[in-house]
Amino acid sequence: MTVTIRDVARAAGVSVTTASRAFNNKDDVSAATRARVMAAAQALGYMPNLVARGLILGKTGALGVVIADGANPVYTETLRGIEAVANRAGYSLLLCNAGESQEQALRCLTTLLHNRVEGIVLTPVQTDRRDIERLQAAGVPFVLALRYFPDLPTDYVAPDHALGSYLVARHLLELGHRRLAHIAGPTHLSSAAGRLAGYRRALAEAGLACEERHVVSGPFTIAGGYEAGLRLLTGNDRPSAIVAGNDLQAIGALKAARALGLRVPDDVALAGGDDIPLMDMLEVPLTTFHVPLFEIGARAAAVLLAKLAGQTQD
Repeated sequence: MTVTIRDVARAAGVSVTTASRAFNNKDDVSAATRARVMAAAQALGYMPNLVARGLILGKTGALGVVIADGANPVYTETLRGIEAVANRAGYSLLLCNAGESQEQALRCLTTLLHNRVEGIVLTPVQTDRRDIERLQAAGVPFVLALRYFPDLPTDYVAPDHALGSYLVARHLLELGHRRLAHIAGPTHLSSAAGRLAGYRRALAEAGLACEERHVVSGPFTIAGGYEAGLRLLTGNDRPSAIVAGNDLQAIGALKAARALGLRVPDDVALAGGDDIPLMDMLEVPLTTFHVPLFEIGARAAAVLLAKLAGQTQD
């Protein structure tokens, strides 16, 4: 038998209106009455209908999260940060994976908006801006995480992609490497553009030209790094070191080097970015730069919650 709020009110000795106001934390319900209502609800196994309550109050206590690629471990730590802050504030999360597809991202947003989430943290796919336009048209508060549009005034939390790539490239240059290649991410992504810019800055400061043949773009995946690694490492003009756009690409390049019979780091040095846990498990340690993914997720959630509260954060 389904337990209703009427059953709870009867068991607690209060009216249905009082029981409802107790569940909604109204100030005119005493602490003793609220405790009695909650005790009755627990004893009866009653669960409030959050969707119905959300329709009445305009609040569902839920935030939406759209990640760009569920297969990328970067999002695991980022999600942990979002969840920690959201849960502490009493919010639950509804998670969607865009799979680096703008069409899927739009379907994700439709699902989240139909579920009346109060705000959304989004990692945009960036092949176009329809996802941002959809959110702006819906009037739902949102914050971008990890990626952003440099020419679009939106709230975002992202690392300094250029600085990370610059630091690992400079490290390899300081080790004596002069033929330094880069496996870039997809050209439409702000993260890829930043990491390419960091690599180019390091070369320029060392007085070296950026040879376009030593820059190969590919997906931010192991397969993308493998294909790019094969292209860069085949032939007599191969680089002595590769700065991959992220750790997954670096692992793919390591796989390519092994397939070609090259030793790492003796024949070619490899570096990546993000510092995902998988890097610690490799037989050959690869240089990487750390990205505070948990903190980025936590900060994005905090900015979103501030927007919901009508506040602004620097």
